[in-house]
Amino acid sequence: EVTMLSIPRDLYVPLSTGGYGKIDGAYSYGGAGAAIATVQQDFGVHVNDYIWVGLLGLIKVIDAIGGIDVVTSNPVMDDYYPADVYNSDPYGFQRIAVLAGPQHLDGIHAMQYVRSRHSDIQSDFGRSKRQQQVLQAIRLKAKQVAPTDIPAAAAAIGGELKTSIGLDRVAQLVPLAATFDNPDSIHQVLLLPPYTHGGGPGGSVTANWGLILPLVHQYFP
Repeated sequence: EVTMLSIPRDLYVPLSTGGYGKIDGAYSYGGAGAAIATVQQDFGVHVNDYIWVGLLGLIKVIDAIGGIDVVTSNPVMDDYYPADVYNSDPYGFQRIAVLAGPQHLDGIHAMQYVRSRHSDIQSDFGRSKRQQQVLQAIRLKAKQVAPTDIPAAAAAIGGELKTSIGLDRVAQLVPLAATFDNPDSIHQVLLLPPYTHGGGPGGSVTANWGLILPLVHQYFP
């Protein structure tokens, strides 16, 4: 079984590095170690491994597998999408659109689909749904990737992907993705209201731990 749990990036939590803040700050303050420690202490789970994917890394991963196929139930039309991947200006923006319906997305358009947050009426929660949808699409394409393709793909991606999992284990895990044909074996968990709600400090999201912890421990005992 596989469970995909999306934690809102703006969730206001105690940080492993001290104090409180949005959970995405844990990585900023202490890298993968601090991010893992924060998730472990706040959610009461153990994290064995991590994968960090940079913006350009996601583009390269998807292009390396020949693009992905999705049905974009949440179309994206964003006049203020950050233009910072191939641009030295970190404050630039551009207009992008990923239309509704069946789409074959290359890396850059898949990135736009999962990253945009300005046009989704569900804000960051809608983006979490799109991100899980793209991860599912990547899994389906992984069926076509042979273990012998892994070293070349890793070299092409370069430093845009960091993980505690060695290449030998990645080669063992890739064929496993092809065995999850039963939709009931993949659980998708989103911390939507009433598990969370807005209005936290600095525009953050407040957690209802009384509901979140039983839900998480149902899937991660």
